[in-house]
Formats: sequence, C-alpha cells, structure tokens
Amino acid sequence: MRKTCASMLCLALVGTPAFAQHLSPDELDRLSTERAGEIGHRNWGPPINPPALAQPLSPLPVPATCMSPARDFEPLYAAPSRSARQVGVAAPQIAVTDTTRDGWTQVELSGHILAWIPSGDVVAYRPLVADHPTGCVVAGQRPNGMIAFSHPDR
Repeated sequence: MRKTCASMLCLALVGTPAFAQHLSPDELDRLSTERAGEIGHRNWGPPINPPALAQPLSPLPVPATCMSPARDFEPLYAAPSRSARQVGVAAPQIAVTDTTRDGWTQVELSGHILAWIPSGDVVAYRPLVADHPTGCVVAGQRPNGMIAFSHPDR
C-alpha cells in the first residue's frame, strides 16, 4: 500500500506542469499588501552589525609577516620537530614571526598560540585566486585571538 501511494505521489508531482506567473507589478503589489495584512506587522528588530567588522583589532604579541605555506594543509607543530605534537594546519595565509630554530620557523596560529613549520615550507604570500591582490599584511588580532589579514592591493 505504501509503495502504491508513494508511486502515485511521484507520478502526480512529475506529471504536474509548472506555470509561470503572469501578473503585472501592480497586481503583485496588491497581493503583497493583502498578504501583509493577513500575517500582520513583523518587528525584526534593529539591523545586526557583523561582529567581525565591529570588533577592534589589537596588535599581535609578536610582530609577524603574511606568508603562505608551500602546500595546502601544511602541518603546524607545538615545537620545532616533526615528532612534536601537531597543533593545527596552515591556512593559505599565515602570520610568520622572525623566530627560526634549526630549520624551523615560528608562526602565530592565533594571537595566543605559537606553532612551528619547517622553514622550507614557508613561501611568499600567494593568493588563492590568480586575479586577486598579491599583497597581504597581518592587520592584528580580534578579541577572540583570531588573526586578521588585510590585502592593500585591492
């Protein structure tokens, strides 16, 4: 019985032609006004400012330069060693500090967490899309510690 009902429903949906609305703008306005009267006034409240734009930036604890990893999803380590605990992966733009040790470079994973990446795996900033700006600057950190980048060549 269920199969029969499901089959009939599918055939009804597939066999029903779709018709475009042929209403004038005035008719659409009239229908919209009628519908608004039926559902009543809606108070959606004041507009919400995007939190990322409203948050002030503060300087990073350690000065950094915007660079890119040589490969996508390059591992980031807690210490300058491949045997160290992996603490994350590199995004397409990373905040690279001037600190290096034994072929490793320190990066800021967030404003509160420092990580290490092999120095050979750090390259000049590369935009993800060829026609995007080639400049990248570490702009600071948001209150939640997330690092913000800006692209002045836009």
